[in-house]
Amino acid sequence: MKKVLIITYYWPPSGGGGVQRWLKFSKYLPENGWEPIIFTPENPEFELKDNSLFKDVSESTEVIKFPIWEPFGIYKKLFSKNTKGSLKQGIVIEKSKLTIGDKLSIWIRANLFIPDPRRFWVRPSVKFLKDFVIDNDINHIVTTGPPHSMHLIGLGLKKHHPNIKWVADFRDPWSDWDILEKLKVSNWAMKIHKNMEAKVITACDVLLTVSKRLAKAFEDKNLARKVTVITNGVDESDFNLTHTPLKINKFRISHMGLLNEIRDPKIFWLALEELSLEDPRFAEDLEIVLAGMVSSSILTQLDENNTLKSKVKFLDYLSHEKVFEQYAEASILLLLLNQTNNSKWILPGKLYEYMFAKKSILCLGEKDSDVYDILKETKTGLLFNPNDKEGIKAFILGKYADFKNATTTNEEIQIHHYTRKNLAKDLASLLDHLN
Repeated sequence: MKKVLIITYYWPPSGGGGVQRWLKFSKYLPENGWEPIIFTPENPEFELKDNSLFKDVSESTEVIKFPIWEPFGIYKKLFSKNTKGSLKQGIVIEKSKLTIGDKLSIWIRANLFIPDPRRFWVRPSVKFLKDFVIDNDINHIVTTGPPHSMHLIGLGLKKHHPNIKWVADFRDPWSDWDILEKLKVSNWAMKIHKNMEAKVITACDVLLTVSKRLAKAFEDKNLARKVTVITNGVDESDFNLTHTPLKINKFRISHMGLLNEIRDPKIFWLALEELSLEDPRFAEDLEIVLAGMVSSSILTQLDENNTLKSKVKFLDYLSHEKVFEQYAEASILLLLLNQTNNSKWILPGKLYEYMFAKKSILCLGEKDSDVYDILKETKTGLLFNPNDKEGIKAFILGKYADFKNATTTNEEIQIHHYTRKNLAKDLASLLDHLN
């Protein structure tokens, strides 16, 4: 089989959304004539771990774990015991009251560790891999970001081996990423980001990304040689679990994953509060499940809501298998897009799992978005403007009526294209045409 080296920061036991895309591609690439070789850190600093994901790693898959040094240990020592737990991705910048240590750590992260704190892995990785690809007859490499430092490894290898075929996979934007705005990156730091991004885009053979509008954003930079879209998807085998859904006597609305200020559904909480006050039966039946990391500002907001706080059930990070159990026991699956300028090109990985769970999806975001297009195409849910309180209430009431009447929709949904197995075929075809 032909070989492809996949350079990724996230690999089991890493949990969360960042690991899924290339874990699943590597699972199904061998069926399409490609042998994946994984290059990943030996000792990464990630918060979320999920050992259940090892089931998707074939014993025949070669996984090279190379040592990495990251500055998070220094953060924890410098910024006192109060920092513990606050450095989680997407959370520290959401704290309602930032300590001096928080502000300093954010400034350092934004302006000194460019493009990200994994930059210290770039040079030693290039030094190791420049001989490894020759010794192992590897002609194709993939880098996937964020963290975008992974692309700098690809850039370094391309300089040493100009004939190697390099696919740079962007699961999120780089210089247009809303997290940079949230971090308050300085102008001079942003110039460095854009310069690095331009070098990667012009040097790679194919720029791969996850949504049509994100592809258009890269094309508009007038730098990319070619932009290709292969979306994320779902592994159908993940739904072949032996778990039998509990008989739920609650009208359960569930959200899975990170819930922070740029996704805060303030009007949605208000809609639920009004529905609960208007109908005591609804209030009695309602249960809100929030699984994953929730920022302190939202925790405070819900705790101060006397109508909703007793109805909220917080779950910590769940293994991938446990997440599917939660899907099965929900009446509505809540999908929240970032309330930022680039939300139109965001396609959360859990969207596809939501679709395959065949539960009603309630999405809050803007209609000029890839998510809106996919929900419309697949008929798996509806998207509302985050401020459309009446529309949100009407949708919830309709699903609540279905819950009370124990009715389900039998409408056929068109989701076959979004299986990981079919998407891996698309990736294999892309690699084949790079020969």
